[in-house]
Amino acid sequence: MQPQTTTDEETQAEAEGAAKPLFAPSPRRRQLLSLLLLAGAGAAVLSLAPHWPKERSIDFRLDGEVGTVVGFDVTWSRSGAEAEPVSGSSFRFEPGRAPKIVHTTVHLPDGSYALDIRVDRADRSDSMQRTLKLGDGDRITVPLR
Repeated sequence: MQPQTTTDEETQAEAEGAAKPLFAPSPRRRQLLSLLLLAGAGAAVLSLAPHWPKERSIDFRLDGEVGTVVGFDVTWSRSGAEAEPVSGSSFRFEPGRAPKIVHTTVHLPDGSYALDIRVDRADRSDSMQRTLKLGDGDRITVPLR
């Protein structure tokens, strides 16, 4: 019997074989795992999207005695028990110069909001509450009487 001799190539192949990972997915399996990871990330983004603030156009329509309006204040709060204000704005006008429609924008996520509104007139102030549900619509008109 002759002694076995190994070549450098065989020794190198054995050394590489020892360094192989325990789990080596096939290219097809690796592609499937990548698609699953991408689908999971997409689902996470879609579930969080309604909670991201969006810019929305709001038109406050002054009805009735527009000529007596000298200003109004709006406070936005999440609908619910004792919610903290999340946004607000004030508008002031010269007597007799209030526009019929006041355009503004808010940057809020989807959901229900309680609006506390105070309309200041030359001779009095009127307070009112409105509830709005922000969703798919990007332009909303709020009548102020």
